[in-house]
Amino acid sequence: MNQNRPLPLNRITRYVMTHEASLGTLLAAYGAFYLAAVIMGGWTWADWGMDVFTFPHTAIQPVMPRGFISPIFFVTSLPAMLIGIALLCDYCVREIRFGLTVVGERVAILLTVFGFAYVVVGAWPLQAVVDMPWEWQKQIMGYGLGFAWGLYLLGLLVLAIGGVSLFLHSREYRRRHPEVSVGLA
Repeated sequence: MNQNRPLPLNRITRYVMTHEASLGTLLAAYGAFYLAAVIMGGWTWADWGMDVFTFPHTAIQPVMPRGFISPIFFVTSLPAMLIGIALLCDYCVREIRFGLTVVGERVAILLTVFGFAYVVVGAWPLQAVVDMPWEWQKQIMGYGLGFAWGLYLLGLLVLAIGGVSLFLHSREYRRRHPEVSVGLA
């Protein structure tokens, strides 16, 4: 056996760390898109195994029963979104600690937008379901207070990490380009 060849787990870890921003973006986008599709489709835990689709059957039948499509997307999209967000947050924290780059600034913008959008637009009325103006907010609350508050706190965490990282990138940019900051003062 070759002693210089890295173990498969080390190679996977190195690959993930090398492509952390793109993998995190892909997983977070996949998770958020399909989680939103399942939630806005009206599926809840009480509907497990039941067909909740409002559109008629098509000529092409899916491989699995239609009642299991939403649960499978829910069960895969929630961890994908959490892992993607964790990768993006880790990327921003490592950028803050070890040096700022252009990619880090873009990831910080992405995290700030995601966190701001969910905290301000999505979850601000967490009190009574009656007070929520949009139907999808009521559907999120249908998964229980733990799920709704978990998403809200995750949005706050993402907003904080993205905002701090974006602030530090902005400060570093103004330090490197003082001629730009003179016109802003």
